Amino acid sequence: MEVNMPSSPKIKKEDMLKTALDIVMESGYSALNIKEVAKRLGCSTAPISWQFGGMDGLRTELIPFAEQYVEEEYYRRKEAVDELSAFELRGRGTIELALDKPMLFQFLYMGDRSQLLSAGFQLNTENNTGIYKPLADRLGITVSQATDFSMTMIIYTHGIGSLIASGIVKDTKENMFQMIHNTGITYLKGLGAKL
Repeated sequence: MEVNMPSSPKIKKEDMLKTALDIVMESGYSALNIKEVAKRLGCSTAPISWQFGGMDGLRTELIPFAEQYVEEEYYRRKEAVDELSAFELRGRGTIELALDKPMLFQFLYMGDRSQLLSAGFQLNTENNTGIYKPLADRLGITVSQATDFSMTMIIYTHGIGSLIASGIVKDTKENMFQMIHNTGITYLKGLGAKL
């Protein structure tokens, strides 16, 4: 008895996710649907539905795919010379993302969908003190102070990013960078950090 195996998909899963990500970046999360992905790929909806099991599956798999894209395009900075500059460059990446790709920023960090983030964001830092120790050592402050500083700056920067992505704040990238830099320096000076 001969068993027919399904043929390998002609359109790769990664291409489907990339197309879905393009739709989100161009038109927002609400514009994402299987029919639009299929139209852009020049295929029927069947291979996409088969690959992801429906729209919920596509959206669920798109989350880590989008997070990886943002990590590679906006957060991995080779020019960092120490923990403090790496931290600031990550903040700059957040501002750049909000300015360059506001719909993607909204998809990842704003609205109902943001509750499904695979990594999440927790202010409880009891188990994360190890990641703040190098920053604390670099600045000559306690791990607790470095943790508080980091959490405050992350919230502040994401708040600015949300205002930018929503179209409420309109300013140059350089001014936004200077704003988060000045705020961070002022905070650290208040702690007596070595700058």
